[in-house]
Order: sequence, then C-alpha cells, then structure tokens
Amino acid sequence: MFDHEVGGALRYLARGLGVRIVGAPGSGRTTVAKRLVEELEQRGSSVYSVFAVPSLQAVPFAGILSLGLDLRSRAVGILGVSDLLSEHLSRPGSRVIVLDDVDNLDRESLSVVDIVHKRTNVPIVVTTGDVPFRTSTPATAALGRWPQATIAIPPLRYEHVNGLVAEMLGAPADVDVAARILASSGGNLRLAVRIIETAVLGERLVLRDGRWCLNGGTLMSVHLHSTVEALLDGLSDEEFRALNTMALLGPGPLERLIATIGPDLLDRLEHRGLVSVVPGQDGALLVSVFPPVVEDYLKGHIGTTRKIFRSAITDAFAASTFDLAPPAAADSSAAIAVLRAEMNGNHSATAQYFHSRLEDLGRLYFDAWDADRSMSNAVAFLRVYWGAPIDRKRVEEVFAHTDPTNSEPGDRLFFTMTHALWVALTAENLEDATLLMAEFAEAEPGWAVEAEAWALLLEASYHRVPADLDDAFARWTNRNPASGVVPAVRGLLELFRFRPEEALLIADTATGFESLPRFDSLIRGFALFASGRVDEAIVFSLERRRDAQLAVDQFSLVTQSYVAAVALFSRGLFDEAEYVMGTTFALGRPGFLVESLYNAMVRLSSLRHPSSPGAHAGTSARDVGALPGTGKGVYDLVRKQPASAEKFDDAASRLIDEQLLHGYVLEATYTGLFTLCLLPGPRVKARLQGILDERGVAQHRQLLAIADAVIGVDLPHLAQLLDGYVPDEDTYQITMLLRGATQRYRLGGEAAEAIAGLERATKAFAARFPTEGQFMSIEPSGAAPMLTAREAEVALLAEERSNQDIAALLKLSIRTVESHISNGLRKTGTSTRRQLAEVARRAAGAHAQSSSRRIET
Repeated sequence: MFDHEVGGALRYLARGLGVRIVGAPGSGRTTVAKRLVEELEQRGSSVYSVFAVPSLQAVPFAGILSLGLDLRSRAVGILGVSDLLSEHLSRPGSRVIVLDDVDNLDRESLSVVDIVHKRTNVPIVVTTGDVPFRTSTPATAALGRWPQATIAIPPLRYEHVNGLVAEMLGAPADVDVAARILASSGGNLRLAVRIIETAVLGERLVLRDGRWCLNGGTLMSVHLHSTVEALLDGLSDEEFRALNTMALLGPGPLERLIATIGPDLLDRLEHRGLVSVVPGQDGALLVSVFPPVVEDYLKGHIGTTRKIFRSAITDAFAASTFDLAPPAAADSSAAIAVLRAEMNGNHSATAQYFHSRLEDLGRLYFDAWDADRSMSNAVAFLRVYWGAPIDRKRVEEVFAHTDPTNSEPGDRLFFTMTHALWVALTAENLEDATLLMAEFAEAEPGWAVEAEAWALLLEASYHRVPADLDDAFARWTNRNPASGVVPAVRGLLELFRFRPEEALLIADTATGFESLPRFDSLIRGFALFASGRVDEAIVFSLERRRDAQLAVDQFSLVTQSYVAAVALFSRGLFDEAEYVMGTTFALGRPGFLVESLYNAMVRLSSLRHPSSPGAHAGTSARDVGALPGTGKGVYDLVRKQPASAEKFDDAASRLIDEQLLHGYVLEATYTGLFTLCLLPGPRVKARLQGILDERGVAQHRQLLAIADAVIGVDLPHLAQLLDGYVPDEDTYQITMLLRGATQRYRLGGEAAEAIAGLERATKAFAARFPTEGQFMSIEPSGAAPMLTAREAEVALLAEERSNQDIAALLKLSIRTVESHISNGLRKTGTSTRRQLAEVARRAAGAHAQSSSRRIET
C-alpha cells in the first residue's frame, strides 16, 4: 500500500520539485509522509520533518522547535530561526523539508519555512486535506508560492482491505468481511484500521478455519463509538440534527434534502466530509451520510431513543425510488477510459447508496409479505434476493408460510423455480429440486414447458448438459412468451455448449424476460465475448454494470461484472478487471444463481496474487462448471504449480476432457485457449483444435498455426506466420503464447539458439503489434532455478528501488544492475519489475521449503 504514491513523490523530488500530498483525514497521508522520510534518509538525504499537532497550532514556533535546532546562540524570532535553518539547509548534500498536516502548522513556523525556501529553494513536501477551498489561510498562500507537484491519495479498494486484515490479524479475511469493512469505512484507512481493531475486541470478527469471519450482522460495537464521535466533534446542534435526519432517510435526492435540511447545512456538512454525493439521472444528485459507519452509529442511537421521529420520516420516504442512468460509451477505448476515471474516484459512496437501498427494499418487501403472505408478495420479495446477500431465515420463512390461494400461475412458477434453486444450492439435492418442478408441471399443464426448461437448466448447471438438448428444444412450444423462462434457459444452454451465435439470436429475438431477472443481458454479453466480439462485450457489460449499480440490481451487477472481468482479462487488462471484481466483492456475497459467478470472480482475482482469497470462493465448487471460471479446475491448475511443463500440459488436457464429458464446451474452449497461451503444450493444442474444428469455428486459426510452429520448434515456419499475420482478436493471446513458449523452451532445455530465436521473434511481434495488456507467467515447482544468486538478489529489490539505489546498496555499477534486471526479465518471461520480484520471492520460498524438507529428512 502507498508504493505508488511514495514512488511518485520520489520521482518529483529527483527533478527538484516539491510535492503536495492531498488526502482526507485518515486517508494515510501521514503514513505516506513517514515512509517518504524513511526512503529519503535511506538514500542519503537529510530530511527536516515537522509533523504538526492540531493542539499546538496556537503555540508559537511549536513546529520548528520539534526539529531540535540549537537556538541558544540565536535570538528566538522568525528571522533568527530562519537564519539558523538556512545555514543547515545550505550545507553540502541533498536536503528536503517535510511538513505533515501543514494546515495545522503554527504561523511562526510557517513563516520560517517560507523565508528559508526563498533563500535556499530546497524542495518542500507537504501533506494537506482535500476539503473544498473556502477562505485564504497562511498555509494556502505559502503553498501557492512553492513549486509543487500534487499527489492525491485515493480511497482504499477491496484488495487493500483484504491485505490490511491479513497484516493486522495474521490471517486472511472471508470475502464478506473485507466487503463489510470497506463499505463501513468508506475507503478511509484510519477508519478501516479502527473497525478491524474494535471488531475483534467486540467479537464481531471470529477466526474460523484459518480465516476471519463475521460473527453477527454488524461490525459496529461500543468500542468504535469514540472513533465515530471524534468525527462528529465540533458539529453544531443543527448540523447534528441534520445528520440524524439524513441517517434516517437514507440516500435521497439533493432537491428533497435541500427542502428538508437547507443548503447551508448541507454545504457545511460536505465541507466536513460527512456527506457523499452520487450522480443520478439527468444530472440529479443523491446525497447520503458519509462515511457509512457514521450512519450506522446514528441509526443505532435514534433507533432506541427517537422512535416517533423515525417512524414519521420513514413513512414519508419509504416509497421513494430513483431511476438512474449513466452516460453511454461509444467504443471499448472510451468504455475503458470511463472505467479508469471511476477507478481514480471513491466508489464507496456508490456502494453505500447501493447497500442502503437494497436493505430498504428487502425490509420493505418482507414487511409487505409479513402483513399479507400472498404469493405475489412472496415473489416481489424473492426477486430482491436473487442477487442480494441472503437472509436465510427470511427466505426459509417465505418458502414455508406463503399462501398460494388465488395466485397467478406465473407467480407460482417463479416461486417454485426459486424454491427449487434454493434446494439445489443449500441442500445440494438436485433430485428434490427437479421433483418440485415436476410437481408444478403436473399441477399447471399450461406451464409445463417452463417447468421442464428450468429443471433442465438446474441439471445442466449442477450436473451435466443432457445429450438430447435439440429434442427438448423441439418440444418446447412457448405458450407463455412473456415469462421469458424458455428463451433464458435456451440461451444459457446454447452458451454452455459453445453456440454463441444461437444464444445471441435468442437474446435479440425473444419477446419475454419480464418475469425474470436480467438473464437477457447475461446471455447477450457473454455471447458477444464467446463469438469473438470482445470489444463489444466490454462496452456492453460495462454499460450494463453501471446501470445495475445505480438501479440497485445486484443480479445484473454480478452477471455484468463477471462478463466484463472475463473480457478485460482476455485483453490482459488485469488492473481494470480486478477493480471491476473488487467493487462487486465490496457489496457482499450474493445468493442463488449468481453466487457461482461471484465465486468465479473471486478465483479469477486470485490467479495473479497468492494473498487473494481465491481459496475461500466456496468449498463445494467442482473442478468443472458451466461457464468459464465457475469450476475451480483452472484455478487449482495454475496455483498448484505443476512439476514440469509436460505435467502442466497433461493436467490441463485432462481437465478439458472432464469439461467436455459434462457437456461444458464453452468452459473447455476457454480453458484450452488460456492454458495453451500460458504454457503451450501439444495435448492442449490438439483438444482445442478438435473443439473448434467440430464446430466450424475459424476465429483462432492464426493462433493455432503459430502454436503448432512453436510447439514443434519450427522457427523458420514461425517467422513466416508472424510476418504474414493479419491483426485479429487474438493479438494479445499470440503475444502471450510466444512468451509462454519461451518459458517452455527454457524449462524443457531447448538449445540456446532456439531460445534466442524465439525471443527475437517475440520482441519483433510485440514491436509490430503493441498491447497495453499485462502478462501472467507460470513457474512449475519442479523447474530448476533460472536466476543466479546475484540476479535473484537484484530482482527482489527491483520492485521498490531504482537501479541507482540498488547499485549503491549492493556496491555494483548501474550498468551491471541493468544487465541483471534485463537477464531476469528474459529468463522468467516477466514484463515488469514487480512481476520479476514476485517470481524471485516464490523461488526463494520454494528453495527454503525444499531446504527445510531436506533437513527434516
């Protein structure tokens, strides 16, 4: 954490510029300043650091006196102290001034620093808040005169919180724990730390099976109250009443809150960072209390002390709904640019809005069902839980006590479908689930086709795709087209058996889908991807994802995040894919059908990072799944690091065979494509070729021909293929294939001439067809160490230190360091210094384990 910010500050300082580090209180800006001081001192710079204390702001010279300057021979005044500090800063060597929390620095110390800067022009690093500008202050005037580059500290993301829990508590967190901490803290580091500490104190977090899990429904405890009260310190009575009102209302339109609270109060609360704003439709703004832990605190107090006030406000606003729509992107480049802009912002406010509205909807529909336990009310409630984190007690109560009298067949169908899905997932009893659908079909002959289709989808998803699908499709006369069940099932089944064009046709021509969650978006988005229209899939899924975020539709949010993540991953846009998945994880684990897609994303996010929670993506998952990543076979294959390239090829080909045996042709195809490019082997290539030939798919012909050449070590033919390559959707995959082949050549002991020739071909292809994607590499556990001891030593330092620093530390020339890093990148097949350091760390860990085993033996 903060490596990027510290590295950026060091680069600006090396150019003689000052640095302004901007962040909210608790964002970690002081931590960044301290790490920067340590790094500068390690590099030989003399650092004069002042960490301003708010309580000493009115004490003259409090900041400068903290430097420990000897003032005995000086007149204690601004000019005298300035003369002394100027003498220190004029001495030989690199000098830097660091002022943490410059807004709290006393006037005299600020004046001294300002005078000294004019005399010496020494670079100054300051940290300051991110509140909107209001009135002129001495610090503001000084900052304007000091030449500075600005570094903004972004809010925490899901992966940061996950790492924070592991670092603080010594064990990883369940995915829901990290999501809850991120949502409550609003991405604020100090709050996240306090929430973790107090949750353990209050036994809100417990250690189960080696990971931290939630113990109850909230992380709020009395131990956290003082932290929240410190955030509220200094509020006037009217500001506090306004926050209470907003906490009860939940996220609401700005116009309504202005009428209720008033613009001046909202403005003052925003300046304190206690409200957040989420953009809505037609420029409308939604406002809510921020960080969310403040809202939890206020609701907890009001919930027990002001019941009449709470009831009056809740009744007035319970029916409020907001229809929100984001801007559309014209192409994949624009869509990815919009996503990257979102990555630089704080999505915690959107997550807070999402959580609040989803909880309100669930409570509202359950209360309506509890008052009238009709089938229509049960269906309205269950629709919310098709994507939302599930309250098992509520769901089971609805299944057990709903009255079917005088209900519509369409409602009974949806209720029975949901009940069957619940039985299949929670009881892992597919037979009882299909029996429920058969009983419904017998009772409602006019809806028997829909019941049969749903039962078949359950069988295909959780067992295997039946061989007689075409016969079933011929029987399904669609008597109830508005229900959408038959086209939804047909579209998914066509995807399972890798017929994306048929799935697209169904999604485009079906007249139904009204009675179901947005299956049509899932089918269309993944069919675009599977048919090779990856850019279209990225645009479509990212647009639908934003729709779902703002419309509080977690079913669509999970499905479209899954499509977007898989599509971005196939372009090597790992950071963007991990951000999309992280924002989905931050909303909590969903239920029912989309839980398998959620778990698929958890495993996908863990392929590159060993500390990620992929091992906790559901213990009941099989090796195979209906869609790419829904089975854990690929995850296990990559993470277990097979003993050799041949064993990897064998294991991958056997996994593809098992996927085909279950009828999951789409998953088998993309398992073959991914593993072939990661570490090419003849068995995987033959199986992938067979699948594509059988279905007449021509979109990967160039890639397969190149794979043939590299597997057969036919470099002249490879050169001809690369020279004649016509750019297609596989450009990134071909680059990945060539890099993987280089890795295979080294592991297999190919001749040096072959390795060098392949490296030249790879470099030339990458120069002709550059890609912004990153690359993964796999290091079989049985491979001999490829890095020399010195190369490994340099590689471990390369992630966070410059070549010049490494040279000084190891007493080498800069050119030697450059040579070691270049050799390391080439030998390991990595493309960045960070990846090289990860490979070196893994190799060091494997060597240590091997040594330990030998000692035990």
